[in-house]
Amino acid sequence: MTQAKESKPKTPDDQLCLIEDHGDWALLTINRPEKRNAMSRAAMEALQNALRATYDKKVIVLTGVGPSFCAGVDLVEHPDDAPEGERHRSRRKSPWQQVNEELRRHPAIFIAAVNGFALGGGSTLVHNCDLAIAAESAGIGAPELSFGGWPSLAGPAAIKRLMPKHAAQMILTARRWSGQEAYRIGLVNDVVPDDQLLTKAAELAEHIAAFDATVLDYAKQMIQKMQELSWEDAMELSDMVGPAITAKRTTPNDGLARFAAGERTSVQGANG
Repeated sequence: MTQAKESKPKTPDDQLCLIEDHGDWALLTINRPEKRNAMSRAAMEALQNALRATYDKKVIVLTGVGPSFCAGVDLVEHPDDAPEGERHRSRRKSPWQQVNEELRRHPAIFIAAVNGFALGGGSTLVHNCDLAIAAESAGIGAPELSFGGWPSLAGPAAIKRLMPKHAAQMILTARRWSGQEAYRIGLVNDVVPDDQLLTKAAELAEHIAAFDATVLDYAKQMIQKMQELSWEDAMELSDMVGPAITAKRTTPNDGLARFAAGERTSVQGANG
């Protein structure tokens, strides 16, 4: 009998999602550059594991290795090759939908640092992040109609995030939007030169991470929920947030008292 070769220990280059710890925030990097960071089932699982490993973080910056943020779901993994139980999408959520929902439920604030192509499922990731910064070389789009299909996640994500005609244009033209175009339609919050992308994302992450974790968690939840509500219902829900934060907080909130006494933090009164 031939003895099986001992597998080599994994190096960072072998890991499909890299985690870089920065204290209160973390950098998650999709690491499948040979496939332009297209999401295979293994890559989806790696991203899910990274999300679960960073539940203690206030902010997460999400980016990709190489010239692509995420080229979407790996089309080489045809649905007919999926394990039994993943084939009948009408009976259960797709693995990629589960990943995106887990990102939306995560307590951290997510910042997409869009370093290149974000196509199909990659654009879904951008939409589902709370904030986004694009490099000038970014190309964001939902090309599914050009393949004769419907963007099952990228479509509704665009419709929920963008103005109606901008969402329709993204879906119906199936073309890529540059970083500047994405900024013009409100798909991203800022566009910067490629070599400044991670620096700007880190600055924003550090700024937000200076805030209270409980408040950030509630703020993320409220922003998501209030998008679905009428003006009146949003105001009513908002009245409940303060007491809920107070009940959940593990340490006293003396921020207002310090402010009234003339103390200021590095982020109070900051521009932008």
